[in-house]
Amino acid sequence: MSGPVPGVDGVRSALVRLRTRTGLSAERLRSTEVGVRPILDLPVVRQIVNTTDKAAPEAALEAVRRIAGQLPTEDLVIVDMALSLGLLAQRFPDEPEIETLYAADVGERRERLVELWEPIHRLLGVSLPERHLTVRALRSTLESSAIAKLAELCVSSSVLDVALPEPSTTTDPATRAATVSVIGSAVVDHIYVVDHIPSPGSSTPLISYETHPGGKGLNHAVANARLGMDVHMVTAVGDDQPGQMLLDYMASEGLRLNLVKVVPNAKTPVVGVFMTRNGGAVLLPWMNEGEIRLDPADFHTHSLRSVLESSDAVVITFEQPMVATREVLRVVSTLEKKPLVVVRPSPPIASPQFLYEHFADIDYLVGTQWELRELLSGATDEITMEALASSLLLLGVHGVCITEEFGCMVRSEHTRVDIARFPTALRDTPGAREAFSAALIHRLLLKDRKIDRSDLEWATAAMTAAQSFGGVADSMPVAQQVDRVLKVTPEQDHD
Repeated sequence: MSGPVPGVDGVRSALVRLRTRTGLSAERLRSTEVGVRPILDLPVVRQIVNTTDKAAPEAALEAVRRIAGQLPTEDLVIVDMALSLGLLAQRFPDEPEIETLYAADVGERRERLVELWEPIHRLLGVSLPERHLTVRALRSTLESSAIAKLAELCVSSSVLDVALPEPSTTTDPATRAATVSVIGSAVVDHIYVVDHIPSPGSSTPLISYETHPGGKGLNHAVANARLGMDVHMVTAVGDDQPGQMLLDYMASEGLRLNLVKVVPNAKTPVVGVFMTRNGGAVLLPWMNEGEIRLDPADFHTHSLRSVLESSDAVVITFEQPMVATREVLRVVSTLEKKPLVVVRPSPPIASPQFLYEHFADIDYLVGTQWELRELLSGATDEITMEALASSLLLLGVHGVCITEEFGCMVRSEHTRVDIARFPTALRDTPGAREAFSAALIHRLLLKDRKIDRSDLEWATAAMTAAQSFGGVADSMPVAQQVDRVLKVTPEQDHD
């Protein structure tokens, strides 16, 4: 884990000292005798280090530059000059005079800023402040004030404020992979396979024990990626060894990591999974919600909102706090280009009625009968699957997929389809719903959301292809595995 989170005073002092001579640069952060540890230990800097291949000095420069861009215009211009960040030169590459703001001596930089103060404001299209700018004012108060504001932002900003955009693999719309954003959790699963779940006061020997990456969000993201989609994982992990293991695993599966929050000095969530021979499972999650979570403010960072705006589909699990779930549904509803919205309502939440106002923004709910029943206040075990689906549709949801023991029932405004299970060795498997949901999204996006029975059969076959006693994420199938289930199964065996 990293050390204590730096305070504003420590960051401000380091930045004030760095304004001397050549200003802030990666090279100076590596070699200077100025105490720069408060800057290098900032959560926003560690975020870039943990989710990219940048070293700490380069990450610090990138973080400071991105955060400085959020300052009010006057403070931004002063900080850009004082620390020689090059922000205005980047914004106005055809204005050679701007380059003179970044001289090797801070005194010379101040003189040039005074001379260019009015032209810079014209370029920026903003009114000139009434205050007459002087070198003395810069040196005595204005620089210190602007740098103090920068330090406050560096400490208080969401780590997603500095999330670096990852380039698309192609710019050709005809060949571009569908973009999917998955909001959920990433955890370490401790999987215990037993003959039966022991009752209180008894015991049973373990058949096997393994640890694997898991979490409904991560499992879903891997399932989408293995079906050829371009996936942004939106989650949080700790900066401990398990968290690094999850980051490495997600990278190996091709997931985009720039929106994975790495929380300083926090432990990554773990889940105990007790699985029987027939695939039934009991889960004991420790989610560390007090530290590892997405916050409503995260969905208003430029980086996350821009990803949601470019997504073809958004997947939401109930693993994040209710306030975050409500906020992402609200944000998605305001997007100019509305993505396909698929919700995995698991684990069940208290007071689900607080989400009812957003149900009209949900294209499909995917879950077991128990998971979906928990969305209805007062629903009993006796409610039929048909009544359950009808009740959810009446609340505004556009489609309901009830998946039980590798079979599914789908009800929507235009579809009434029941698909029986394919032949399976297990009664159920923990990742079945994620495999089904990812396959459903694949077909919906492939066919402009106009699917038929054959597409739902394919999604149902994906559950069979995901059978496993090992890691749930590792069991997510590729398209060829799903095709094979359909190919080797006689039609009468599942109709």
